[in-house]
Amino acid sequence: MRRGHFEMLQPVCPGCHARGVSSALGLSVIEDERQGDILAGILGCADCGAEYPIIDGLPIIVPDVRRYVQDNLFYIMARTDLTPAVESLLGDASGPGSGMDSIRQHVSSYVWDHWADHDPQERGPAAGGALPGGVARAVISGLEMMAHDIPPGPVLDIGCGAGRSTVEIAQRTGRHVLGIDVSTPLARVSRRAAVDGKVDYARRRIGLVYDRRRFDLDIRRDLVDVWICDALALPFVSATFALAVGLNVLDCLADPGLGLAQMGRVLVPDGQALLSVPFDWTGHVTPVERWIGGHSQRGPHAGSAEAILELMLGEGPLSSGSLRREKPAREVPWHVRIHERSCMHYLAHLIVAQRAAGKMADTRALDVG
Repeated sequence: MRRGHFEMLQPVCPGCHARGVSSALGLSVIEDERQGDILAGILGCADCGAEYPIIDGLPIIVPDVRRYVQDNLFYIMARTDLTPAVESLLGDASGPGSGMDSIRQHVSSYVWDHWADHDPQERGPAAGGALPGGVARAVISGLEMMAHDIPPGPVLDIGCGAGRSTVEIAQRTGRHVLGIDVSTPLARVSRRAAVDGKVDYARRRIGLVYDRRRFDLDIRRDLVDVWICDALALPFVSATFALAVGLNVLDCLADPGLGLAQMGRVLVPDGQALLSVPFDWTGHVTPVERWIGGHSQRGPHAGSAEAILELMLGEGPLSSGSLRREKPAREVPWHVRIHERSCMHYLAHLIVAQRAAGKMADTRALDVG
């Protein structure tokens, strides 16, 4: 955790904030700090006594830290220094469908899209002509769509994945950018790429066969940091950020309406939001009644995801807080590489919105049926 980002953004205790109290977090323990980068320590809340660990430079600032640690202990404790041969043997031994197999596939797909266009070993497009760097192209397209200048202030990249969008935004805007994600493995990759300028991941070839890829990045790194935070409980006071970005993240949330409201809440008046969503819902992540379209085709909107999202970003009963769409949406391609013979092709719905001046975000859970 960069000390400069911590002091600039002044995060608050998410537990206290849920009760309507903005309690600033303090650095109660620092065990390892190098050139202003805190690698190990504890953030503490003086009001409620809650503690939030800093592990490998990643502060974990979520409402229920104990539950998060219990659910993610395998990933928090996982070694990152295994040699390729030993990692391969462990992958074979754990087998398909194991926790190790699932997370290696997940990381492989995300890192390929975010950084494979910087990989000197990458040769041509993936299966079906898919090209890496889709998340970067979405950032570029979204910034081009913005009708107004971004107000002064930092940027929040929600669901930053492997970190490419965080870096791309910083390089193109010159702003300080904070990338957040709730996935420990992806946050680790993101921090190493965005802060240290190094990519090191297992790229899936086929089945349980993965090839270790390591390369350095020639990028600007002084403006970025990566934290582990919950998009539904952002640990910041209102009006902290000038721009909020959420690329392909709404359909990864348990409550997308609450996510939109939280995004609007932390924006300054007239601050802007950049969103993309492929509407690729799964019931074990988002309850069906929280999906933005994709069901209830007997209703007035015939299950149209685009029409319902339009209403959520406008006035009326389905409005999700203070964000208002600015310009017509664009459709941008997004590729998820599975292995050397398989790739999923999406069209993501790209939208630019603005926090309406004078509008306060309603962060209650919303039904968007």
